[in-house]
Amino acid sequence: MGIKIIGTGKYLPEKVITNEDISQHVDTSHEWILDRTGIEQRRIATTESSLDMAAAAAEQALQGIDKDSIGLVVVATITPDNITPSMAAMVKKELGLERAIAFDINAACSGFVYGLWIAESLMNTALSQYSKDGAPKRALVIGTERLTRVTNWEDRETCILFGDGAGAAVLESDENERGILSTYIKNYDDVKGAIKCKANYINPPFWEDDLTPQPLFMKGRAVFKFAVNAIDEVTKGALEEAGLTCDDVDWFVLHQANGRIIQAAAQKLGQPIEKFQISIQDGGNVSSATVPMALYDLNLTQKMKKGDIIALVGFGGGLCAAAAIIEW
Repeated sequence: MGIKIIGTGKYLPEKVITNEDISQHVDTSHEWILDRTGIEQRRIATTESSLDMAAAAAEQALQGIDKDSIGLVVVATITPDNITPSMAAMVKKELGLERAIAFDINAACSGFVYGLWIAESLMNTALSQYSKDGAPKRALVIGTERLTRVTNWEDRETCILFGDGAGAAVLESDENERGILSTYIKNYDDVKGAIKCKANYINPPFWEDDLTPQPLFMKGRAVFKFAVNAIDEVTKGALEEAGLTCDDVDWFVLHQANGRIIQAAAQKLGQPIEKFQISIQDGGNVSSATVPMALYDLNLTQKMKKGDIIALVGFGGGLCAAAAIIEW
């Protein structure tokens, strides 16, 4: 049974923060940021919640699709609005997806590809409440982030990178399509503490504890080295499982972390940069949301054609990385 993508969606907040805007707060410039990251602007959610953005992206992905056919909702995020209820449960309620099982996952910037892997697995698993043959026929996978609320706006190395937004995809099982050909998931020990963000809890009255909120922290050089090597490993691993090579891939859709990372990954994979979707210039790094947002952008160009081979690749905090090879 093939699991294919039948809908994509994207949401970016209205408020634009340019490189010039950031240069008013930290010692930087448009040219410095653009040269090191490929980012020209990013979006900040001033009134939108992570739920608002997730629901908007999902609504776009669901255009023309019967909502009653959605049996599963998986939301990937590191910036949920609540600890509970889950983002997925709130999306389910917001969109009226009555029949869906819903839950969240946290795999940072790899989250959307992890979500595809989980959704595909569950869609091939017998769950009696769905249908005669027991598995959900359609699933909704979302990446949504409001990273600007955990960003250290005094740290020039990180505040230039992050933005807010959401992306979504609808999956459908189809015995006549190949769809997702393979997935490859890998976790790495973050021995250098390259990426971390402390949870925000309340200090208890019974003992002293330092629970002061701490913003997102990242060691840029360590992340760069990890990312390029991880992209190479998981992409080639997924392609090997599918019986393919990098030369067989028509389009690479990578997590939009940094323009330089994408360029270095293309070189390491031995592929022309023209095969890589670049969307970072307008939205920045939006963690779990960038892969589905970039896929939406690529789909919008109408450059993809039926039968194209696409590599979706995420990498980031954990440390973790994931790749999915799909036939469009």
